[in-house]
Amino acid sequence: MVRQSQTALIAEAPRRDSFHHGDVRAAALSAAMGMVEADGPDALSFRAVAAAIGVNHRALYRHFTDKHELTLALAAQGFDDLAAVIQAGFEADGGQPGPGPLYRAYVDFALERPALYALMYGIPGQDYLTHPALAPSVAKVTRLAGKAFRRADDPPGFSLVLRDRVMRAWGEVHGLCDLWQRGALRARDAGAAKTYILALLAQ
Repeated sequence: MVRQSQTALIAEAPRRDSFHHGDVRAAALSAAMGMVEADGPDALSFRAVAAAIGVNHRALYRHFTDKHELTLALAAQGFDDLAAVIQAGFEADGGQPGPGPLYRAYVDFALERPALYALMYGIPGQDYLTHPALAPSVAKVTRLAGKAFRRADDPPGFSLVLRDRVMRAWGEVHGLCDLWQRGALRARDAGAAKTYILALLAQ
């Protein structure tokens, strides 16, 4: 199936004189996500999103203070989706958390949704920890990683030793996926890249 260009989709969008208040935000996020996944994060703009859903771009300012806030909302959705994929991986593996299901889910997500993945990791670092629109979604993934890498002799809670184990694993899997995205990791296709990355992580 041939994908229509984003420009064509925008040109075909009917203009709306009215829009339910709650619908604008949801419609804007859906349109923005479509733009990012079709054409990459650089394709995102307030005017393009507004045109895609048939409203004046000023209507978006009632829901997002600027493009950065819209980007953060998309990143939050991305981390929510990643958390759901990881949780599904745990359940498919018999409900026993461990590094294997987490690695498989993470690599699947990174290689199958590369544009969203790039947007998620193009956010200024402090926002991951403190921004109210993003930090809770990042925390979901962090908690799942804590479950995956917890050992029987670990102290309660998210201890420093567990944190360091998670950070090292995150650096490894993210670094390998990023190398593939940038063309530095050579593989026949995404499937071969996934097999290679997971083999390295299992060592």
